[in-house]
Amino acid sequence: MINIYAPSGAAKRQEREHFYNGELAYWLRDAPVNILLGGGFNCVLDTADTTGHYNYSRALAGLVQGFELQDVWQKHSAGRVYTHYLPNGPTRIDRFYATK
Repeated sequence: MINIYAPSGAAKRQEREHFYNGELAYWLRDAPVNILLGGGFNCVLDTADTTGHYNYSRALAGLVQGFELQDVWQKHSAGRVYTHYLPNGPTRIDRFYATK
């Protein structure tokens, strides 16, 4: 089980990508078969997770795909739920990922 808080804000996009490619990848490299990864990701991987600015992370998408992680809420939810609200629209930046 790993809890994270990724760098936030548009100005820290490169720092966030480095966090996913470097630090988080380092911690996951020796992870057991079953992973539960949760926390403040401060980005989205799906346009359905925001009504405002689409702050996408290629590095996080690569980790999720590489470790075959599933977005737990998206897998079992019938509707949209957001965890962060700004004047330009709500976003779901806090999530849980798990292995199958």
